[in-house]
Formats: sequence, structure tokens, C-alpha cells
Amino acid sequence: MDFTRRHFMETGIGLGVAGSVLSAGTAAASPAKTPAWHLGYQNAPINGFEAAEMQLAYGQPPADLNGALFRNGPAQFQYGDQYASHWFDGDGLVHRIAIDDGKAVHKARFVETKKRREELAANAFLAPGFGTLGDERFSVEGPDDVNAANTSVLMINGELHALWEAGSAFAMNADTLETKGPKTWRDDLKGMPFLAHPKVEPDGRIWNLAVGGSRVGIYRISASGTLEDFGLVDIGRAAYIHDWTMSARHLIILVQPWINENLRPPVVAGFEWQPQHGLQMLIVDKDDFTNQRWAQAPARMFFHTGSAWEEADGTLKFDAVLYKRPVLGVGGGADEIRGEWAGRQSAEDGVLTQIVIPTRGDASLIETGLIGEFPQVDPRFRGKARHLTAMVSGPSQIQPGSTGLAVQDWRSGRSDVFDFGDQRMVEEFLFVPKRGGSSDKDAWLVGTVLNLKAGKSEVCVFDAARVSDGPVCIWQADYSWPLGFHGTWA
Repeated sequence: MDFTRRHFMETGIGLGVAGSVLSAGTAAASPAKTPAWHLGYQNAPINGFEAAEMQLAYGQPPADLNGALFRNGPAQFQYGDQYASHWFDGDGLVHRIAIDDGKAVHKARFVETKKRREELAANAFLAPGFGTLGDERFSVEGPDDVNAANTSVLMINGELHALWEAGSAFAMNADTLETKGPKTWRDDLKGMPFLAHPKVEPDGRIWNLAVGGSRVGIYRISASGTLEDFGLVDIGRAAYIHDWTMSARHLIILVQPWINENLRPPVVAGFEWQPQHGLQMLIVDKDDFTNQRWAQAPARMFFHTGSAWEEADGTLKFDAVLYKRPVLGVGGGADEIRGEWAGRQSAEDGVLTQIVIPTRGDASLIETGLIGEFPQVDPRFRGKARHLTAMVSGPSQIQPGSTGLAVQDWRSGRSDVFDFGDQRMVEEFLFVPKRGGSSDKDAWLVGTVLNLKAGKSEVCVFDAARVSDGPVCIWQADYSWPLGFHGTWA
């Protein structure tokens, strides 16, 4: 197993960077007039946000909505006149929005990583990353030295974890958001990658991947947080893997034809679009990782999936947002960080698509025509047949990001959409089951929105069965915070 760990370390994000003398960020003059949407790409306060009650700005909070929305995303984009060169490389800021008895209280803290500490001390970007070259002053001995802990969060048995792509999960106190440090699942897996999109079964068991070149590790973790198993599969090429999916009996690893065979810094520069390979899917038996089969589909790029299920005849179905070619990761939001935007290109739009994998033969793609990102499903139905997928939709034509929320009903084929208009930038929404409900239509959708007119961040609640009716309620903070990526509800 030591060989396995060494392989992942050598194919990790920090390979060959310690001696780099290349610039870590981009210097540029601030635009003459900062657009309102740039609020989403500005630094958070250095110490995050202290606990503050949000104001109920609209509607009546559901009586059964009690818990906490945790979110994560990059929130350090500038040191002096130096800008971050890629959105994916900003330091992670974890938010906790506690909702109880009709009230919402927000707080947030940066994850205290080595990268965060040393860059703050130097007042400069130093660490190499997905789109950042790195600086010779920053020593790299392993993936967690460059871990930004900025992509998602996972709750395991009451302990919060901030997630990245190429290194450890960082444990945090779920109440105070104090950083405890990198999580080691087993001594020989120290520093092993732990993807930002683990899959949690309805009974609490957790599955996740560790990606290192063409080799992919598989974690199986109990609901209590104990590592039950770790195994390896080979996907044949070093494809970009940010997300994946699973059904009740199988793991489905999507091998898209966006390939990086050299891993020189910055990582994104080494990717090459090789559409001749198509979109391939490795289907792995959960009970026996050696029991595998492949399925083939036309070439597509993707970031996020919904969830898979199996029909009685063994046909696998799952949903994902698919693109005709690589997007976002290439440009990486560098213009937006500086307050610039060249406008939306239609070719950049992702389409919610159902992928159907028969027991034999090629997979088929069924496009819904619904444009957006960040698909989410009800946690009670992960791996099971269901009605709904919720997603951010309504790409704006005058600013980055999206302005709406959409729900696709797979059984009726209809979509239900609400659009806020160009005064709001909409982030990921999560399903929160209603008390006593039995369907995924019996759920609330809870998410965050940046109100550009007010210059403040908001938490909005929708009824999953009636999204087009508009928000049930909105809480508004007295300030704004940067746009983020993913979250969880606890």
C-alpha cells in the first residue's frame, strides 16, 4: 500500500513545483468602474464573519425548517495589486447558516491551511494550484501543502470537513468552524486525495474517490466515520474528474476526454481535449471492485452529476450537466476576479442531460434543453429512482453567473423554473426533506443568492414542488460574501 500512496503523491497537484520561479498571480489595475456583480469575487474579511442574525426580508419561514446550511468556496482573490489567477485557487471560506424557530444566523471562517497561513504572512499568492504557477518561496512536500480546502463540505458523525480535489479533507468544528487539521483515514493513506464530491447513501455510508493520473482509489466509509475499505481501479488515462455518481449497487466513474498527461504547473495548462475517446464510464460493483464493465457515449465535458438509479432490467440512469467542450476550468474566472467580463458565449452553456446505460451496448444521452449547473437531488433518494433534480439555471446575458432556479421532473418530463432577474446571482440549492414527507416533492430547497441591488447576501427557501411560485421566504444579511461552490445541510 505504500507504493499506492507514493503513486498518488507523485501524480498530485504539487509535482515539480517546489523549485518554480514563476509568478503566482496576476497584477492588474482595478477597473475604472467596478460592476455590481464584482461583489461575488471580492475578498472576504481576513477573519471571516462573526455570528450575525439575518433579517427576514420576505415571507414566512417554514415551521419544520430547522438545521444548518454549510457552504464552502474561494474567498481570497487579491493581495495588494496582485490578483488570483484562477477562481479555483482562492482560500476556502466555510459558512454556517443556522436556521431555527424562524431565524437565520450566519457566520463564516477561513480554513486554516498551510497555504492560507503563509500567503497571509507574505501578503502574496505563493502556492501552486489548479491555475496558479507558484512561487519559489513556497515549499511543497505533499498535496496538503497546497490544499486550498475551498470546494465543498461533508458532515460525518457531527464533524464538519472542508473538501478540495487533490488532498485531504480538513476537519472542522461544526459549531465554531475552528480548523482541526487534515483528516487521515489510515496511516498509509495520509495526504491521499479525497474528492470534493463524496456520495452519501440514505443510511449514512459514504463513498468517495482519490484521483491520481489513471489510477483511482475508492473509499468506503461508515456513517460513524470509520474507513471500511480502500481499493484501486484503473481508468486508462489521466482524465479530469471533479464528480462522479453511484446507484444502489454500482459506482459510476465518468472518464471524460479532457486529459492531462504531464501535470506540470499550472495544472490546467496541461489539459488537452481529446474527443476521439468520447465520454467513457467505468461501472464498478460496490461489493467487488474487480467486477467492472465499461460504457461509451459521445464526447462531452462535465463538472457535476445528480444521482444514479437502476431499473428492474439492470439499465442504469443518471443525470449530469454536460458540455460540448471544456469550459470554465480553462479561463478560470480570472477576468471576473478583476471585475471584467467579456460576455457569455452560447457554446459555454451546460445542458441537464439524462444518461442511460443499458446492460449491453453504448450509452445514450437525452438532453432536457434546461441550461444551468449544480444539479442536486433529495438525499433520501440517492441511488434510488426519484422524480426531481434541482439546479441553478437562467444564465444571465449581462453578467457572469445565473439568475434562476429550476427543477426537472424526470417522470413527467416537465421543468419548473423561477427567475429572479439580473439583480441577483443564484448559487447552489439543496433539498431539505419536509417532516413526514415520503416523496422528493415533499422537500424544501434552500440556497444562497447575492442581491446586487441591495449589495447583500441572502438565504432563500422554495417549495420543491412549486418552484415557479417563487420563494417561500428570504433572509437577508447586512453584508455580502463571495460566491462559493458547494454545501451540505445538517
